[in-house]
Amino acid sequence: MTFSEAYSGAEISRKREDDLLLGIGNNIRSVRFRNCAALRGEIAVSMIRQFAAICLAIGILGGAPIAATAASPVASLNRQKWISVADHLVQTPPESYPYDWGEATLFIGLIKTYERTHSPTYLDYAEKWAALYTRESREEILELNGGPQPGDCNRWTAGALMLSLYQERNKPEYLRMVRMITDFIRDSAERSPEGGIDHWTGSHQYWVDTLYMACPVLARSGRLENKPAYVDDAAQQFIVHARHLQDDKTGLFYHMWDWQTGQLTPVLWGRGNGWVIMALADTMEMMDRNHASYPLLRQIASRLARGLRAVQDREGLWHTVLNDPTSYAECSASSMNVYALLKLVRLKVLPDSYKRIALRSWAAINARYVKDGVVAGVSAGTDPHPVEDYKKLDVGTQTWGTGAYLSAGSEVDRLQ
Repeated sequence: MTFSEAYSGAEISRKREDDLLLGIGNNIRSVRFRNCAALRGEIAVSMIRQFAAICLAIGILGGAPIAATAASPVASLNRQKWISVADHLVQTPPESYPYDWGEATLFIGLIKTYERTHSPTYLDYAEKWAALYTRESREEILELNGGPQPGDCNRWTAGALMLSLYQERNKPEYLRMVRMITDFIRDSAERSPEGGIDHWTGSHQYWVDTLYMACPVLARSGRLENKPAYVDDAAQQFIVHARHLQDDKTGLFYHMWDWQTGQLTPVLWGRGNGWVIMALADTMEMMDRNHASYPLLRQIASRLARGLRAVQDREGLWHTVLNDPTSYAECSASSMNVYALLKLVRLKVLPDSYKRIALRSWAAINARYVKDGVVAGVSAGTDPHPVEDYKKLDVGTQTWGTGAYLSAGSEVDRLQ
Protein backbone atom coordinates (compact mmCIF):
# COMPACT_ATOMS: atom_id res chain seq x y z
CA MET A 1 0.00 0.00 0.00
CA THR A 2 1.33 3.44 -0.93
CA PHE A 3 1.18 6.57 1.15
CA SER A 4 -1.28 8.09 -1.31
CA GLU A 5 -3.57 5.07 -0.95
CA ALA A 6 -3.36 5.25 2.83
CA TYR A 7 -4.07 8.96 2.72
CA SER A 8 -7.11 8.30 0.54
CA GLY A 9 -8.26 5.71 3.05
CA ALA A 10 -7.96 8.23 5.86
CA GLU A 11 -9.92 10.77 3.83
CA ILE A 12 -12.71 8.21 3.24
CA SER A 13 -12.86 7.45 6.96
CA ARG A 14 -13.07 11.14 7.82
CA LYS A 15 -15.86 11.58 5.27
CA ARG A 16 -17.73 8.62 6.76
CA GLU A 17 -17.34 10.15 10.19
CA ASP A 18 -18.61 13.52 8.96
CA ASP A 19 -21.60 11.86 7.26
CA LEU A 20 -22.39 9.89 10.38
CA LEU A 21 -22.22 12.93 12.61
CA LEU A 22 -24.37 14.89 10.16
CA GLY A 23 -26.98 12.14 10.28
CA ILE A 24 -26.82 12.10 14.06
CA GLY A 25 -27.28 15.87 14.12
CA ASN A 26 -30.39 15.59 11.99
CA ASN A 27 -31.77 12.91 14.29
CA ILE A 28 -31.06 15.11 17.30
CA ARG A 29 -32.94 18.02 15.76
CA SER A 30 -35.82 15.65 15.00
CA VAL A 31 -35.92 14.47 18.59
CA ARG A 32 -35.94 18.05 19.84
CA PHE A 33 -38.78 19.01 17.54
CA ARG A 34 -40.85 16.02 18.65
CA ASN A 35 -40.14 16.42 22.35
CA CYS A 36 -40.76 19.72 23.97
CA ALA A 37 -39.54 18.70 27.39
CA ALA A 38 -35.92 19.74 27.72
CA LEU A 39 -34.98 16.87 29.98
CA ARG A 40 -36.30 14.20 27.64
CA GLY A 41 -34.46 15.89 24.76
CA GLU A 42 -31.14 15.88 26.62
CA ILE A 43 -31.54 12.20 27.52
CA ALA A 44 -32.25 11.37 23.87
CA VAL A 45 -29.21 13.32 22.68
CA SER A 46 -26.98 11.59 25.19
CA MET A 47 -28.19 8.15 24.17
CA ILE A 48 -27.75 8.89 20.46
CA ARG A 49 -24.22 10.22 21.00
CA GLN A 50 -23.23 7.07 22.88
CA PHE A 51 -24.71 4.88 20.18
CA ALA A 52 -22.91 6.90 17.48
CA ALA A 53 -19.58 6.58 19.26
CA ILE A 54 -19.96 2.80 19.41
CA CYS A 55 -20.90 2.62 15.72
CA LEU A 56 -18.00 4.86 14.72
CA ALA A 57 -15.49 2.78 16.68
CA ILE A 58 -16.78 -0.42 15.10
CA GLY A 59 -16.65 1.13 11.62
CA ILE A 60 -13.07 2.36 12.01
CA LEU A 61 -11.71 -0.85 13.49
CA GLY A 62 -13.66 -3.28 11.34
CA GLY A 63 -14.30 -1.49 8.09
CA ALA A 64 -11.32 0.80 7.50
CA PRO A 65 -8.01 -0.90 8.35
CA ILE A 66 -6.22 1.11 5.64
CA ALA A 67 -7.04 4.37 7.38
CA ALA A 68 -5.61 3.03 10.63
CA THR A 69 -2.39 2.14 8.82
CA ALA A 70 -2.12 5.70 7.51
CA ALA A 71 -1.40 6.99 11.00
CA SER A 72 2.35 6.67 10.45
CA PRO A 73 3.21 7.68 6.84
CA VAL A 74 6.79 8.52 7.80
CA ALA A 75 7.49 4.94 8.85
CA SER A 76 5.84 3.53 5.72
CA LEU A 77 8.13 5.62 3.48
CA ASN A 78 11.31 4.46 5.26
CA ARG A 79 12.44 7.97 6.14
CA GLN A 80 14.56 6.84 9.08
CA LYS A 81 16.35 4.26 6.95
CA TRP A 82 17.07 6.92 4.36
CA ILE A 83 18.46 9.31 6.98
CA SER A 84 20.54 6.51 8.52
CA VAL A 85 22.37 6.06 5.20
CA ALA A 86 23.32 9.76 5.09
CA ASP A 87 24.36 9.67 8.75
CA HIS A 88 26.53 6.61 8.13
CA LEU A 89 28.15 8.24 5.10
CA VAL A 90 29.35 11.33 6.98
CA GLN A 91 31.25 9.13 9.44
CA THR A 92 33.75 8.36 6.67
CA PRO A 93 36.64 10.82 6.16
CA PRO A 94 35.76 12.80 3.01
CA GLU A 95 39.32 12.59 1.74
CA SER A 96 38.85 8.84 1.32
CA TYR A 97 36.75 9.55 -1.77
CA PRO A 98 38.57 10.35 -5.04
CA TYR A 99 37.32 12.71 -7.72
CA ASP A 100 35.27 10.60 -10.12
CA TRP A 101 31.75 9.95 -11.38
CA GLY A 102 30.76 7.53 -8.63
CA GLU A 103 31.84 9.86 -5.85
CA ALA A 104 30.16 12.83 -7.55
CA THR A 105 26.93 10.81 -7.71
CA LEU A 106 27.32 10.02 -4.02
CA PHE A 107 27.68 13.67 -3.03
CA ILE A 108 24.86 14.80 -5.31
CA GLY A 109 22.64 12.40 -3.40
CA LEU A 110 23.89 13.77 -0.09
CA ILE A 111 23.18 17.35 -1.17
CA LYS A 112 19.66 16.37 -2.18
CA THR A 113 19.26 14.86 1.29
CA TYR A 114 20.47 18.14 2.80
CA GLU A 115 17.92 20.07 0.72
CA ARG A 116 15.14 18.06 2.34
CA THR A 117 16.47 17.81 5.90
CA HIS A 118 18.45 21.09 6.16
CA SER A 119 21.04 19.28 8.25
CA PRO A 120 24.23 21.41 8.15
CA THR A 121 26.28 18.27 8.77
CA TYR A 122 25.54 17.01 5.26
CA LEU A 123 26.34 20.31 3.59
CA ASP A 124 29.57 20.77 5.56
CA TYR A 125 30.69 17.25 4.69
CA ALA A 126 30.09 17.83 0.97
CA GLU A 127 32.05 21.07 1.16
CA LYS A 128 35.01 19.30 2.75
CA TRP A 129 35.11 16.88 -0.17
CA ALA A 130 34.73 19.64 -2.76
CA ALA A 131 37.54 21.67 -1.17
CA LEU A 132 39.96 18.85 -2.00
CA TYR A 133 39.50 19.50 -5.73
CA THR A 134 38.44 23.11 -6.35
CA ARG A 135 42.07 24.21 -6.59
CA GLU A 136 43.14 21.56 -9.06
CA SER A 137 44.04 22.54 -12.60
CA ARG A 138 41.86 22.19 -15.66
CA GLU A 139 44.12 19.40 -16.91
CA GLU A 140 43.73 17.41 -13.70
CA ILE A 141 39.97 17.89 -13.35
CA LEU A 142 39.18 17.09 -16.97
CA GLU A 143 41.84 14.39 -17.36
CA LEU A 144 43.73 16.20 -20.09
CA ASN A 145 47.15 15.24 -18.78
CA GLY A 146 47.87 12.24 -20.98
CA GLY A 147 45.49 9.66 -19.50
CA PRO A 148 43.98 6.82 -21.52
CA GLN A 149 40.61 8.61 -21.88
CA PRO A 150 41.26 12.33 -22.35
CA GLY A 151 38.24 14.58 -21.89
CA ASP A 152 36.36 11.75 -20.17
CA CYS A 153 32.77 12.85 -19.52
CA ASN A 154 32.83 11.08 -16.15
CA ARG A 155 34.90 13.99 -14.88
CA TRP A 156 32.03 16.40 -15.53
CA THR A 157 29.55 14.81 -13.10
CA ALA A 158 30.73 16.85 -10.13
CA GLY A 159 29.68 20.05 -11.89
CA ALA A 160 26.09 19.56 -10.72
CA LEU A 161 27.31 19.20 -7.14
CA MET A 162 29.41 22.37 -7.42
CA LEU A 163 26.36 24.27 -8.66
CA SER A 164 24.40 23.18 -5.60
CA LEU A 165 27.22 24.21 -3.30
CA TYR A 166 27.51 27.56 -5.04
CA GLN A 167 23.80 28.22 -4.65
CA GLU A 168 24.01 27.35 -0.94
CA ARG A 169 27.29 29.03 0.01
CA ASN A 170 27.95 31.51 -2.83
CA LYS A 171 31.67 30.75 -2.97
CA PRO A 172 33.31 31.76 -6.26
CA GLU A 173 35.54 28.67 -6.45
CA TYR A 174 32.47 26.50 -7.01
CA LEU A 175 31.25 28.62 -9.91
CA ARG A 176 34.76 28.71 -11.36
CA MET A 177 34.83 24.93 -11.43
CA VAL A 178 31.39 24.74 -13.03
CA ARG A 179 32.49 27.12 -15.77
CA MET A 180 35.66 25.10 -16.33
CA ILE A 181 33.53 22.02 -16.94
CA THR A 182 30.78 23.62 -19.03
CA ASP A 183 33.24 25.60 -21.15
CA PHE A 184 35.01 22.36 -22.01
CA ILE A 185 31.75 20.60 -22.88
CA ARG A 186 30.67 23.44 -25.12
CA ASP A 187 34.00 24.27 -26.77
CA SER A 188 36.31 21.27 -26.59
CA ALA A 189 34.46 18.00 -26.05
CA GLU A 190 34.58 15.67 -29.04
CA ARG A 191 31.30 15.52 -30.94
CA SER A 192 29.83 13.56 -33.81
CA PRO A 193 28.94 15.28 -37.09
CA GLU A 194 25.36 15.68 -35.80
CA GLY A 195 26.54 17.34 -32.57
CA GLY A 196 26.28 14.43 -30.14
CA ILE A 197 28.83 14.46 -27.31
CA ASP A 198 31.25 11.52 -27.23
CA HIS A 199 32.02 9.65 -24.04
CA TRP A 200 35.67 10.73 -24.27
CA THR A 201 37.91 12.30 -26.89
CA GLY A 202 38.73 9.70 -29.52
CA SER A 203 35.97 7.25 -28.57
CA HIS A 204 33.53 8.25 -31.35
CA GLN A 205 30.83 6.70 -29.17
CA TYR A 206 27.50 7.64 -27.61
CA TRP A 207 27.09 6.05 -24.18
CA VAL A 208 23.91 6.36 -22.14
CA ASP A 209 26.01 7.49 -19.14
CA THR A 210 27.11 10.62 -21.00
CA LEU A 211 23.63 12.12 -20.77
CA TYR A 212 23.79 12.23 -16.97
CA MET A 213 27.38 13.46 -16.87
CA ALA A 214 26.79 16.32 -19.33
CA CYS A 215 23.16 17.44 -19.55
CA PRO A 216 22.10 18.37 -15.99
CA VAL A 217 25.15 20.56 -15.41
CA LEU A 218 24.72 22.23 -18.81
CA ALA A 219 21.03 22.93 -18.25
CA ARG A 220 21.42 24.15 -14.66
CA SER A 221 24.38 26.34 -15.55
CA GLY A 222 22.50 27.75 -18.53
CA ARG A 223 19.54 28.66 -16.40
CA LEU A 224 21.63 30.11 -13.56
CA GLU A 225 23.81 32.24 -15.82
CA ASN A 226 21.18 33.06 -18.44
CA LYS A 227 22.87 31.10 -21.21
CA PRO A 228 19.98 29.60 -23.20
CA ALA A 229 22.36 27.95 -25.67
CA TYR A 230 23.54 25.66 -22.84
CA VAL A 231 19.96 24.53 -22.17
CA ASP A 232 19.42 24.03 -25.91
CA ASP A 233 22.56 21.90 -26.12
CA ALA A 234 21.51 19.75 -23.15
CA ALA A 235 18.10 19.11 -24.68
CA GLN A 236 19.58 18.32 -28.08
CA GLN A 237 21.79 15.60 -26.58
CA PHE A 238 18.72 13.56 -25.62
CA ILE A 239 17.27 13.90 -29.09
CA VAL A 240 20.51 12.83 -30.80
CA HIS A 241 21.26 9.98 -28.39
CA ALA A 242 17.67 8.69 -28.51
CA ARG A 243 17.82 8.63 -32.30
CA HIS A 244 20.48 5.91 -32.12
CA LEU A 245 20.06 4.29 -28.69
CA GLN A 246 16.33 4.24 -27.83
CA ASP A 247 14.73 0.98 -28.92
CA ASP A 248 11.71 1.53 -31.17
CA LYS A 249 9.75 -1.37 -29.69
CA THR A 250 10.36 -1.08 -25.92
CA GLY A 251 11.33 2.58 -25.47
CA LEU A 252 14.37 1.43 -23.45
CA PHE A 253 17.93 2.52 -24.23
CA TYR A 254 20.84 0.42 -25.46
CA HIS A 255 24.22 0.95 -23.80
CA MET A 256 26.44 2.29 -26.60
CA TRP A 257 26.55 3.21 -30.28
CA ASP A 258 29.74 3.93 -32.23
CA TRP A 259 28.97 6.60 -34.80
CA GLN A 260 32.15 5.89 -36.73
CA THR A 261 31.69 2.13 -37.19
CA GLY A 262 27.91 1.86 -36.67
CA GLN A 263 28.44 -0.76 -33.94
CA LEU A 264 25.62 -0.99 -31.37
CA THR A 265 25.89 -2.71 -27.98
CA PRO A 266 22.49 -4.45 -27.99
CA VAL A 267 22.10 -4.61 -24.21
CA LEU A 268 19.28 -2.85 -22.34
CA TRP A 269 21.43 -2.13 -19.30
CA GLY A 270 19.54 -1.40 -16.09
CA ARG A 271 21.71 1.34 -14.60
CA GLY A 272 22.27 2.82 -18.04
CA ASN A 273 18.56 3.45 -18.40
CA GLY A 274 18.64 4.87 -14.89
CA TRP A 275 21.26 7.39 -15.97
CA VAL A 276 19.06 8.45 -18.87
CA ILE A 277 15.83 8.93 -16.96
CA MET A 278 17.59 10.76 -14.09
CA ALA A 279 19.25 13.06 -16.61
CA LEU A 280 15.89 13.71 -18.27
CA ALA A 281 14.27 14.63 -14.95
CA ASP A 282 17.08 16.98 -13.90
CA THR A 283 17.32 18.63 -17.33
CA MET A 284 13.59 19.09 -17.87
CA GLU A 285 13.36 20.71 -14.44
CA MET A 286 15.55 23.50 -15.82
CA MET A 287 13.58 23.95 -19.05
CA ASP A 288 10.68 26.22 -19.83
CA ARG A 289 7.65 24.20 -20.94
CA ASN A 290 7.51 26.41 -24.03
CA HIS A 291 11.03 25.39 -25.04
CA ALA A 292 11.03 24.06 -28.60
CA SER A 293 12.56 20.74 -27.54
CA TYR A 294 10.36 20.15 -24.50
CA PRO A 295 7.69 18.09 -26.35
CA LEU A 296 10.36 15.80 -27.81
CA LEU A 297 11.98 15.25 -24.41
CA ARG A 298 8.56 14.54 -22.92
CA GLN A 299 8.00 11.94 -25.63
CA ILE A 300 11.40 10.34 -24.97
CA ALA A 301 10.72 10.27 -21.22
CA SER A 302 7.23 8.85 -21.65
CA ARG A 303 8.41 6.05 -23.92
CA LEU A 304 11.24 5.21 -21.54
CA ALA A 305 8.92 5.23 -18.52
CA ARG A 306 6.49 2.87 -20.26
CA GLY A 307 9.37 0.55 -21.08
CA LEU A 308 10.51 0.55 -17.46
CA ARG A 309 7.00 -0.14 -16.23
CA ALA A 310 6.81 -3.18 -18.51
CA VAL A 311 9.99 -4.80 -17.12
CA GLN A 312 9.59 -4.06 -13.40
CA ASP A 313 9.62 -7.39 -11.60
CA ARG A 314 6.98 -8.69 -9.19
CA GLU A 315 8.95 -7.48 -6.17
CA GLY A 316 9.11 -3.98 -7.62
CA LEU A 317 12.76 -3.99 -8.72
CA TRP A 318 14.60 -3.65 -12.02
CA HIS A 319 17.30 -6.03 -13.23
CA THR A 320 20.81 -5.35 -14.46
CA VAL A 321 19.68 -6.49 -17.94
CA LEU A 322 16.20 -5.07 -18.06
CA ASN A 323 14.62 -7.55 -20.44
CA ASP A 324 16.32 -10.60 -18.91
CA PRO A 325 14.62 -11.74 -15.69
CA THR A 326 17.40 -14.30 -15.15
CA SER A 327 19.84 -11.44 -14.56
CA TYR A 328 19.99 -10.19 -10.97
CA ALA A 329 17.83 -7.40 -9.58
CA GLU A 330 20.02 -4.31 -9.12
CA CYS A 331 19.77 -1.62 -6.46
CA SER A 332 21.27 1.41 -8.20
CA ALA A 333 19.10 1.04 -11.31
CA SER A 334 16.01 0.65 -9.14
CA SER A 335 16.94 3.68 -7.01
CA MET A 336 17.57 5.84 -10.08
CA ASN A 337 14.18 4.91 -11.47
CA VAL A 338 12.46 5.75 -8.18
CA TYR A 339 14.08 9.19 -8.14
CA ALA A 340 13.36 10.01 -11.77
CA LEU A 341 9.82 8.63 -11.99
CA LEU A 342 8.72 10.54 -8.89
CA LYS A 343 10.41 13.71 -10.11
CA LEU A 344 8.87 13.47 -13.56
CA VAL A 345 5.45 12.99 -11.95
CA ARG A 346 6.12 16.06 -9.79
CA LEU A 347 7.06 18.02 -12.92
CA LYS A 348 3.84 16.76 -14.58
CA VAL A 349 5.80 15.09 -17.35
CA LEU A 350 4.39 11.69 -16.34
CA PRO A 351 0.93 10.80 -14.99
CA ASP A 352 0.35 10.09 -11.30
CA SER A 353 0.09 6.35 -11.96
CA TYR A 354 3.91 6.15 -11.97
CA LYS A 355 3.99 7.20 -8.33
CA ARG A 356 2.70 3.79 -7.27
CA ILE A 357 5.29 2.06 -9.45
CA ALA A 358 8.10 4.08 -7.86
CA LEU A 359 6.92 3.60 -4.28
CA ARG A 360 6.57 -0.13 -4.80
CA SER A 361 10.23 -0.18 -5.82
CA TRP A 362 11.24 2.04 -2.89
CA ALA A 363 9.69 -0.43 -0.44
CA ALA A 364 11.50 -3.36 -2.09
CA ILE A 365 14.86 -1.53 -2.12
CA ASN A 366 14.64 -0.79 1.59
CA ALA A 367 13.51 -4.29 2.47
CA ARG A 368 16.21 -6.06 0.48
CA TYR A 369 19.26 -3.82 0.24
CA VAL A 370 19.46 -1.32 3.11
CA LYS A 371 20.68 -2.29 6.57
CA ASP A 372 22.58 -0.42 9.29
CA GLY A 373 23.06 2.62 7.05
CA VAL A 374 24.66 0.65 4.22
CA VAL A 375 23.22 0.20 0.71
CA ALA A 376 24.07 -3.12 -0.96
CA GLY A 377 23.06 -4.88 -4.17
CA VAL A 378 24.92 -2.50 -6.50
CA SER A 379 26.75 -3.77 -9.58
CA ALA A 380 30.33 -2.79 -10.34
CA GLY A 381 31.33 -0.27 -12.98
CA THR A 382 30.01 -1.41 -16.35
CA ASP A 383 31.49 -0.96 -19.81
CA PRO A 384 29.77 -2.09 -23.03
CA HIS A 385 30.23 -5.87 -23.36
CA PRO A 386 28.36 -8.96 -24.54
CA VAL A 387 25.19 -9.46 -22.51
CA GLU A 388 26.49 -12.39 -20.44
CA ASP A 389 29.27 -10.20 -19.00
CA TYR A 390 26.72 -7.86 -17.41
CA LYS A 391 25.27 -10.77 -15.46
CA LYS A 392 28.67 -11.76 -14.02
CA LEU A 393 29.70 -8.42 -12.51
CA ASP A 394 30.40 -8.23 -8.79
CA VAL A 395 27.59 -6.87 -6.63
CA GLY A 396 28.06 -5.02 -3.36
CA THR A 397 28.25 -1.52 -1.91
CA GLN A 398 29.31 1.26 -4.29
CA THR A 399 29.38 5.05 -4.07
CA TRP A 400 27.05 5.46 -7.04
CA GLY A 401 24.51 3.11 -5.53
CA THR A 402 24.47 4.96 -2.22
CA GLY A 403 24.17 8.29 -4.05
CA ALA A 404 21.29 7.05 -6.19
CA TYR A 405 19.51 5.75 -3.08
CA LEU A 406 19.89 9.11 -1.30
CA SER A 407 18.57 10.95 -4.36
CA ALA A 408 15.58 8.61 -4.51
CA GLY A 409 14.84 9.24 -0.85
CA SER A 410 14.85 12.99 -1.44
CA GLU A 411 11.97 12.64 -3.90
CA VAL A 412 10.08 10.16 -1.72
CA ASP A 413 10.41 12.64 1.14
CA ARG A 414 8.49 15.24 -0.86
CA LEU A 415 5.37 13.04 -0.63
CA GLN A 416 5.13 13.40 3.15
